[in-house]
Amino acid sequence: MTSDLLIGEIAKQFGLSTQAIRYYEKLGLIESPRRSDKGYRLYSSITVERLQLIQYAQKLGLSLNQIKELLEFDNLQDSTIALNKMVENHLQHLEQQLKQIELTTKELSKRQQQLNQLIANEGTCKYRTVDSCLLHLFRDIEASLSVDNQIANKAQQLLELYSTGERNFQAIELIGAELNGAFLCNADFSHAEMMLASLNEVSMEKTKLNRAYLSGADFIDAYLHQAELINANLVGADLSGANLTQANLTGCNLGGANLSNADLSNANLTEAVLIGANLEGANLERAIILGCNFQEANFKDTILDN
Repeated sequence: MTSDLLIGEIAKQFGLSTQAIRYYEKLGLIESPRRSDKGYRLYSSITVERLQLIQYAQKLGLSLNQIKELLEFDNLQDSTIALNKMVENHLQHLEQQLKQIELTTKELSKRQQQLNQLIANEGTCKYRTVDSCLLHLFRDIEASLSVDNQIANKAQQLLELYSTGERNFQAIELIGAELNGAFLCNADFSHAEMMLASLNEVSMEKTKLNRAYLSGADFIDAYLHQAELINANLVGADLSGANLTQANLTGCNLGGANLSNADLSNANLTEAVLIGANLEGANLERAIILGCNFQEANFKDTILDN
């Protein structure tokens, strides 16, 4: 590579401004150039290599000050150890930023959902000024989010209690709670209020949900083997793909529930109400269905005993 490059030439070569080149000089990242007879700055091949080094280091996320720190080491081993640590710290910082962005995105998404809901429900603003309307709207959004946060805290407290060995959660209130993928086997949720709760892929083997209020809850692909749901209310619940083998659903209200592709083999559905339920592709082999109400239920491709 040719030596004795003018500042404009070297700036163009590296996609930098002449001001940036001078700033690098000021920081001590590159050596001061010699001057031509006419006073022009002339940069050597050493400066070109140093600028290449700086740009490569910047691609690893290093700041100019960090690059300067690296160049001040007396030996290669110390500088490479420091370089590795700098990159590691930068990666950790980026991961923290991503998590914060994810949290911010979720928070903003919740606020937008509440905003759309409030606009749809309230229609024309009853306040005289735009300020008053917007203030009222913002207050309602925050009030709704406050309720959501309380529900999330309750769900987190439940999981923490379960992890310590607690299994008795009778009459707990978790309306609209999100417990997707949670492991809650052998627990007692009798009389619990969990309407509209999200329990997709939850593991609740041998768990008691007797007389629990679970209308509108999601149990998609949930594992409820040998669970007890005696007299539970599951109106409009989504149990598609759920495993309910050997579960006791005596007297359960499953009106309008989605049980498509659910496994109910050997389950006890005595006197259960399944008016308008979707049982398409469900497995009811050896299930006890005495006194069940299947009025208007969908039995397309349902597996029954021959």
